[in-house]
Order: sequence, then C-alpha cells, then structure tokens
Amino acid sequence: MELSHLIKALADPTAYPFPVQAVEVRQTHISAVFLAGSFVYKVKKPIAPGFLDFTTLEKRQHFCYEEVQLNRRLAPDVYLGVVPVVQTPTGVRLEGEGEVVEWAVKMRRLPGEATLLEHLRRGEVTVTLVEMLARQIATFHLGLEPNDRIASFGRFDAVARNIRDVFEQADPLAGAEEFSEIFNRTRQLMGNTLERFRPLIDSRAARGVPRECHGDLHLDHIYYFPDQPPPSNLVIIDCIEFSERLRFIDPVADIAFTAMDLTFHDRPDLAGAFANTYFQATRDEEGRTLIPLYTAYRSSVRGLVESMLTADHDVPEAERNAARQRARKYWLLARAELESVTDPGDAR
Repeated sequence: MELSHLIKALADPTAYPFPVQAVEVRQTHISAVFLAGSFVYKVKKPIAPGFLDFTTLEKRQHFCYEEVQLNRRLAPDVYLGVVPVVQTPTGVRLEGEGEVVEWAVKMRRLPGEATLLEHLRRGEVTVTLVEMLARQIATFHLGLEPNDRIASFGRFDAVARNIRDVFEQADPLAGAEEFSEIFNRTRQLMGNTLERFRPLIDSRAARGVPRECHGDLHLDHIYYFPDQPPPSNLVIIDCIEFSERLRFIDPVADIAFTAMDLTFHDRPDLAGAFANTYFQATRDEEGRTLIPLYTAYRSSVRGLVESMLTADHDVPEAERNAARQRARKYWLLARAELESVTDPGDAR
C-alpha cells in the first residue's frame, strides 16, 4: 500500500479497535505516528536513505519487534507490542483480521507536556534534574555488558564511517541550501578533529568501552514525571532499533546527544552540569575529552534529519520551512563545537 494512502487510512478514527474521537498524525523522517486515544501506533516508512533499510514488509516487521525489545530496557511499561495493519472489506484496520498490509509498534501514549523538552520550554528543568538524569543514564550504561563484537563498532574506522556518512547523506541537501558554507566548513573541521582523536577512539575500543546504547538520547525522547518516585520518574523512549552500528557506540557518544540538545535550546549551563555528573558517576574522565567531537556529530545528525524533512513533500510546507531553520542552527552548533577543539594550525 502506498504510504500516502496508508497515512490517510490510519488518520480515520474508524481504523482503530476502540472508540476514537480524533487521530493526530505526526511524521518523522522515517516514521508515521498516529496518536489515538490512550495509545500510539508507529509505522515505519518504506525507505532506505543509507543508514537504514525499511523497503520490505518483512524488514519493517523485524524492526518493529527490535524496537519493542530494545526500548523496554528504559521504558518497560510503554512498549506494548507489535500489531498488524490489515485490509478488510470495509477498509484498513489496526489489530484486525485480514491481509496484513503493514506492521505497527503499539505504545502507551505519554503526555506531550511531560517531555524534557517541554519542561525546558516552561523553565522547569533544573541542575538537580539533569544531574538525576545523568546518574540514571550512567547506571544504564554501567549495567550493559561489553563484548568484542560491540567493541569492534567503536574502532576509529567504524566511528569515522558513521560520521562521514552523515555528511555524505546531507551533502545534496544541506550543501545545496543557503547555509552550504556553514555545512562545508563543519565538514572540514570534522575531518581534522576525527584524525586528532583517532588514537583515543581506538584505545577505548580496544579496552571494550563501547556498549549497546540507546543511540538517540535527545530531549523529546525523555519524559519526566515529578510525582513518581525514582527511577520511574524518568522514562526514555525511541532508541535506535534499525542499525547496530548506530547503537553499538562509545557511551560518550550516547550522552553527547542530550548535552547537544540542551545546548541547542540555549542552556549550555545545564549541558555542562549533565556531562559533569555523568563523568563523575561513571568515573570516565578520559571520555570527557571526546564530548566536543561527539556533540558536533550529534548536532550534525540532527542537521541531516532536519534537512531530510525539508525535502519530504509529504510534510506540510510550514513544517519544512521550520525544519530548514532548525537545520541551519544545528550545523552552526556543530561547527562551534569543533572550533572549540581546533588547533590554530588547523583553522584554515
């Protein structure tokens, strides 16, 4: 079934196995998400942009199951299972009987106002809160088992490939936009910085530092419920399920996403408190050195994501214009992080 037809069908309240007043549809660069009553259904788009492959129904089903299993590590009560989208004589239905035309992840709906991003916008995120978050993520990382296969994804060649892939995928998008000069400068600085940190990256991989991490720890994936006792007051969703090479990473690359997001939203003070507490909890002072590199990488990833949205004509024009402005800011942040560790001799 064509994606546009599927989205239209699942936007209809009658497609659901329970009474629904209205369905809210949201789109990311790789998924279509349907908010219906107390539940959320997420459908993967049939795309293969380079860092994932959702081109067949079987692959999308597989990665739906991966998403549920992996996300239950940090959100065990949110991910309810994988359900079919079926074609019936009366139309497309979720969790029904008939020919399976798609698969969806079913989740318990969390209140949008509870994301850390919304708390931040309301001025409710304190140093105490980000320190608590840092300790919880540190506990998660410290509880993950290392192995040689995971460690191999943390070697320099693999790390450099992941980062360079971002720039290669963004080139026809960001490189052609009005901020192409910023993008090209960031790309040059990233190459220089990678080479500078090559020995440290390889050393950490050799010592088994990489873990099977979350991979997408930005503020919109972290929910805070102040009325709940720890650790239930912090719920983290939407880890990377579609790529081992983006999930088998140095833990510093994981927490760099959160630090980057705090900085992007004009709170570098909270980013600093978050990182300091994390490194104290993990006793990984060496890893602190890599924060600018991985923060720039995470900002570049978001720059790529926003650039992809600007080119997606299934996304409304107003959203594409907003994505263009966000993309520019992400590339500027990545450049600034890299410039902070650039030797004067590499400045040209």
